[in-house]
Amino acid sequence: MKASKFLVLTAAVFFAGCGIEEPVERVSLEPRPYVWQLPPAYRDVQLGKSTSADVLESIKRYEAEIISESESVIASCGEKKDTYQFWLTMAGFDEEDFTVTRKYFLAIDEKPWYVNWNIKTYGQKLRFDAEITMDKATLTEPYTSENQKRIAIIRKSLEYFRDDIMQVRQDNRILDTGAMMTNQTFERILYVLDKSPAFATRLDEPKGLTFDHLTLGKGRVQMLLNKNIVTFKIRIGRPLPLIWDAK
Repeated sequence: MKASKFLVLTAAVFFAGCGIEEPVERVSLEPRPYVWQLPPAYRDVQLGKSTSADVLESIKRYEAEIISESESVIASCGEKKDTYQFWLTMAGFDEEDFTVTRKYFLAIDEKPWYVNWNIKTYGQKLRFDAEITMDKATLTEPYTSENQKRIAIIRKSLEYFRDDIMQVRQDNRILDTGAMMTNQTFERILYVLDKSPAFATRLDEPKGLTFDHLTLGKGRVQMLLNKNIVTFKIRIGRPLPLIWDAK
């Protein structure tokens, strides 16, 4: 009976135009998708404490991924071609003491459905997380309003990301695509805020700010500031009410 159900499901997806390899991989038990979790290579890194050696050790211990390095950036990435998933983790270092001052994680899933995971995992296409040590000049500049300060912090955070990813993005296609997707997402958020700066008040609310991504659909962004540390959470795809569930 179980075998017949499996064949029916596989045939249905095949005739829908998806092919056989992808349904087989989706139906079989696979690790929890990265759009619904943070890898140890991101969680283990601590701003102001972790060194480049710590980051490399974490990556090599938990992940069999492609590693790219520059003088001040370490990035790792991976993909599952048959299921249209890719992810990257990146850390940026202080130029004086070489401890981590910025860390980022991006996961993309172009076909987010998993019959072997809870229904909550269905539909999430993009996950972006970051922690950034914000410079004093950006935080102390006299702004006309608190909303303008929030928007300025987002712009500066995007600038940090661009500077970091630029050092390694030419190493492989995944990093280059991740750079493009992250830039597109932040530019869309800034477009929404430039049109209506008052929306910036929602950035630190529990549900964050809702926005429409140009190609991936509905999304939410949350930005929290704790002293000089900025934390970002961006989720795109359904189900939005459960946007922060996965840690």
